Amino acid sequence: MKRLLSVLGLLAFAAVLSAQAPLWDLAKDKIPAELNHGATVAADGSVTVGGENYFGVPAAAFPDQKNFTVQVTVTFPELTDGTTMHVLLKQQKDGEDTGLGLTFLNFPSIQAHRPIINGMHIGDKRLKLEPNKPYAFTVAVRKGSPTYYLNEYPTGQYFILLLPNDEPMWVGKKLLPREKPFPSAKITSLKVYGADFTYKSPKEKVTAEPRGAIAGKSWMVDAPTVVDPKRPKLLFYGDSISGGYRGHLLPSLEGKVYAYHWTGFVGGIDPKVDGLIKQGAAVADFDLIFFNNGLHSLSWTPEKATDQQIIDTTRAIVRGFKTGAPQAKLFWIATTPHTARRTEPGKPVTALGDKNPVVLRINRLAEQVMKEEGVEVIDMYTPLAARLDLAAGDEYHWSGPAYKIIAEAIVAKTNEVLKLK
Repeated sequence: MKRLLSVLGLLAFAAVLSAQAPLWDLAKDKIPAELNHGATVAADGSVTVGGENYFGVPAAAFPDQKNFTVQVTVTFPELTDGTTMHVLLKQQKDGEDTGLGLTFLNFPSIQAHRPIINGMHIGDKRLKLEPNKPYAFTVAVRKGSPTYYLNEYPTGQYFILLLPNDEPMWVGKKLLPREKPFPSAKITSLKVYGADFTYKSPKEKVTAEPRGAIAGKSWMVDAPTVVDPKRPKLLFYGDSISGGYRGHLLPSLEGKVYAYHWTGFVGGIDPKVDGLIKQGAAVADFDLIFFNNGLHSLSWTPEKATDQQIIDTTRAIVRGFKTGAPQAKLFWIATTPHTARRTEPGKPVTALGDKNPVVLRINRLAEQVMKEEGVEVIDMYTPLAARLDLAAGDEYHWSGPAYKIIAEAIVAKTNEVLKLK
């Protein structure tokens, strides 16, 4: 019996090892010749990219694009101002809104790493870049939603459903022609794990009421674990701006309201988008819904979108929420300003961006729709336009104090409507 148990134990252990084994490992797997564009392999197994040289991990290493983990360690032998390095990049054609990436920035005004999700550059995570210092990153995609870690510390959890693609994962490839890449970067480790691997960081906080996700085709709603069915439910919908104020909003509502988060946007003119919005709005019996379509609609210039097209698409978004959650009270959050880029390190932003007239137009037309549809407006444009010093400096995002202002406005309205203390 002991021998049998021992054999069974070994088999079980072997199964665990098999499940945890990477699908692709730089230390063991050879880079396919057709995916190697000048990258050089050293005797110790590390691979150097930089300048015009890069390589790719085969697309076959990602059989389940909703569940995979990438771990990469990179060092920079030398640093040059004004350079960008896309350490990881898995998306269709340059700039298309699919997949994900990981970018390092080394500019006089900012040193940071930045996630790319569905073609969007999501904020900047500042860090002091040092030559020959290893940076160990993990990107864990669970149910289509990515979380980024640096040296096991979570740097960002993004409840955006990745749009899949059949591209390789490129290491060191330029994204845009105007970019000046780092002169060199040494990849000392790169592993890709499949759906059987679950990354758990020892430095990640575990919440008492863990969150999960409810997903459908092209949408995903980040959802709390409901333990008190009598507690009110709230949905907030928006792009990366909503991800910015999320960190202030959730703690303020904890224990009082279940807050669901849907990171979404309608970037193109689509008067039939109400069907998609309806699906996400129906995942719970929401009491309140706060929504905004965000800066991804900056392409809605007069040359590309008429007033009526914008009105029709905006009304479709409203009707989708109304149909999916007929019991909910709706609030539209006015789109925040488009700002100028930071001109000097340490200096605040002092001007609105060149695309801000598009924001003003969208807000004006959206307010017209909200008045006709009986939806209350929460003006977040005016207070932030008066506080450009709180802008992040990348034209779109904001600093923590600005996000706190938005969260406080939502909390105040929630307390007022639900009569909470």
